Amino acid sequence: MPIDKEKTLQMNREELRRRAEERVNAKRAGLSPSEGEEATKRLVHELEVHHIELEMQNEELRQARDEVETALKRYADLYDFAPVGYCTLDHDWIIHEVNLTGASLLGSDRSGLVGRSFELRVSREDRQAFSAFLGTALDNRQKASLEVLLDNSDGQSRWVQIEALWDELGRECRLGIIDITERRRAQEELEEKRRELEELNKDLEARIATAVDDLRQKDQVLILQDRQAVMGEMIENIAHQWRQPLNTLGLVVQHLPLAHETGSLSKDFLDENVAMAMKVIQQMSRTIDDFRGFFRSDKKMTVFHLNEAISHTLTFVDKSFGNHKIGIAFNPEGDPVINGYPNEYAQVLLNILMNARDVILERHPVDAMITIYAFAEGERSVATIGDNAGGIAEEFIGKLFDPYFTTKGPDKGTGIGLYMSKIIIEKNMGGRLTVRNTDSGAEFRIEV
Repeated sequence: MPIDKEKTLQMNREELRRRAEERVNAKRAGLSPSEGEEATKRLVHELEVHHIELEMQNEELRQARDEVETALKRYADLYDFAPVGYCTLDHDWIIHEVNLTGASLLGSDRSGLVGRSFELRVSREDRQAFSAFLGTALDNRQKASLEVLLDNSDGQSRWVQIEALWDELGRECRLGIIDITERRRAQEELEEKRRELEELNKDLEARIATAVDDLRQKDQVLILQDRQAVMGEMIENIAHQWRQPLNTLGLVVQHLPLAHETGSLSKDFLDENVAMAMKVIQQMSRTIDDFRGFFRSDKKMTVFHLNEAISHTLTFVDKSFGNHKIGIAFNPEGDPVINGYPNEYAQVLLNILMNARDVILERHPVDAMITIYAFAEGERSVATIGDNAGGIAEEFIGKLFDPYFTTKGPDKGTGIGLYMSKIIIEKNMGGRLTVRNTDSGAEFRIEV
């Protein structure tokens, strides 16, 4: 407790004693000796009790003083050594108090800051915003926040976040100052990285777009090559389909001169041979129409019969497969139907059949055979195409439908056929195309 308070308490005790003695003397003057003696004893007792009370109060006051001094010291420690800068300004923004952290952030000691304007520490670019910020906080009487750059006397600039709150009378403004320099630097670095990433992304997008265009062009070339290869196969099939009708037509033509020479060229004989020739020509014409329609893209989904689609596809290959001594066994069960694209479905069948033929011709199994089953399974129509060529190597079976993957070599296959078949069945028709190895060979399964 300060010395002035000690003196005040001592004077109060002396004054209390003097007034007590005056009261005792006054009472004694109006009492008889016996009464005076009794009254004196009571007064002495009261004084002793009061004296003890005063001593107890004095002890309480000393204890309270010690507690206040301890609290003040603790407050001073907390204030001065807080990790956040604290500063008190008046209405003219003059610094009245500042803790050690605040002084450090402002780049000076406390003696050089007290009595000076806080605004002078704010960078010129932020002074107008800082002035408006304190004015708004004063008008609203609510805590406000602002980030500003401090230009310190030590030559170091710091970004700080200032929390401001005025007292109820608007005489003092208390500031909390937090150093956010590292955070701002990190934000600036992050922003710079973001700009670099945006530029990189733009460059990558342009490069990706170019690469995608190149890949699409290559895809179109490969798809065209694959289609040309299939068309080559189909032309070979047409040749097989036409060979017998052409032979028949040749025989009819040869009979006519021979009959004329022998004199047997009657009108009935001529009509009969002309009719036979026309029948063969119409058959060949239908073959051309069938092959032309086979490569025509379907415009819309239609309901078609699975057995009919398989039988129709087999008419294109049975002659050529027979020439290669490859048997085809078709085993339909019931009459399943499909809602899809019949021409594209037939192209998938043809692609799988051609792959099976190539494997058989490469491996030459005994009694080469392709077996086809067609049946309904729940709400789906299923076709399986299996061969007896020994199956697909395990390291290849998972890649068989990948684009550009082929086991035939670059001069014999593009790796597009099965990939496009999977696209047609799964994406265009909502079905599923899979392959597995059986005891005798590979089996493709089409579910639509």
